[in-house]
Amino acid sequence: MLRFGLGLAVALGALAACAPAQSAETAVPSDSKMEKARHALGKDRAVITAQPLMVPPLPERKTAAASPVPPVPETWTQAEVDIAKAACAAAVKGLNVQLAYEPPIKEGLCGTPAPIRVSRLGNVTFKPAALINCGMLQPLNTWISKDLQRAAQRQFGAKITEIEVMSDYSCRTAFGRVGRKLSQHAYVDALDIRGFVTARGEQVAVLNGWGATKRDIIAAAEAARIKQEALAAAQAEAGNAERANLKDAKSETGAGRAPTTATSALGTPAAGAVKATRSRGVDMVTVILPGGSKKQQVAARLGGPADNGLPAKPRSVGEQPGAKAPLSTDALATPPDGPRARFLREAHAAACRIFGTTLGPEANEAHRNHFHVDMAERKIKKICD
Repeated sequence: MLRFGLGLAVALGALAACAPAQSAETAVPSDSKMEKARHALGKDRAVITAQPLMVPPLPERKTAAASPVPPVPETWTQAEVDIAKAACAAAVKGLNVQLAYEPPIKEGLCGTPAPIRVSRLGNVTFKPAALINCGMLQPLNTWISKDLQRAAQRQFGAKITEIEVMSDYSCRTAFGRVGRKLSQHAYVDALDIRGFVTARGEQVAVLNGWGATKRDIIAAAEAARIKQEALAAAQAEAGNAERANLKDAKSETGAGRAPTTATSALGTPAAGAVKATRSRGVDMVTVILPGGSKKQQVAARLGGPADNGLPAKPRSVGEQPGAKAPLSTDALATPPDGPRARFLREAHAAACRIFGTTLGPEANEAHRNHFHVDMAERKIKKICD
């Protein structure tokens, strides 16, 4: 092994002597230079590793530009006014009507290009004159001539000569609606009617003539039920007190036992004996006086309802004292009483067949005193309340 190692060293030395000398540029770096290079490389790697990952930002999202809302015109164009008046001329044709054209109304989204003020339609006067659009003329004429007059003739024996107008045009939102939906009054397309007057001068006001609404009947029935329950509870309490008093009285007089007597020093009854009895449903007190005489009198009441002397009415099976009385539904179906109520209900029912919207006392408290009619277009069915 030693000889092999020496031979290898000699051979390597010979090869080194035969090889050409290397230039300074290609000289093998010393260990110190290699160490410096590795150190520099390590520093570079550290720097590279420490650099954060740079992610390019996302491009900004382009929002769709909002379409500009066109401003509401402040006036009607002449073309719009001409078209509306032409429609009015067609609506008035063949009608016996007294009217006057009013200037175009434009308040934001409210108004109409050709409003009219109607003072008479047929033989019926509007007081005050109604400010409506021409689209209301034909429906009003049909309602008056074919329904109101016939109903008035049946109920009063006289025709309607006057319609009392409560309100007409008003630039406002619809009552009870959520949001900013305008009322038909804002389009000069609605009429509120307070009442009617017959040829005999009889006034038929919606407020006083309609009678009780279903809301009123239900509320009255509920109030009666509560009152009846309170009365039954009071009677039950009084009955309990009466029974307790009778029990105490019987225990004090020795009910069910031989009458007790108070004897004098001579061995004879002194004050007599007392015995409680009941005859024909009436509580009696029997007093045995000294000497053997008897005297009966009605027992004094200690409270509770008066007794008529009759046996108590037997309670039906399952009936409990103070039981709730069932709510009567017959009152809800009771027809209105009187010609005014019948006329107003006929007028309301007929209006529901003609107008797009008909509201009256049954709708809500706001309409208790008038009829509201308008010609709003309904997609499914007309509103009738």
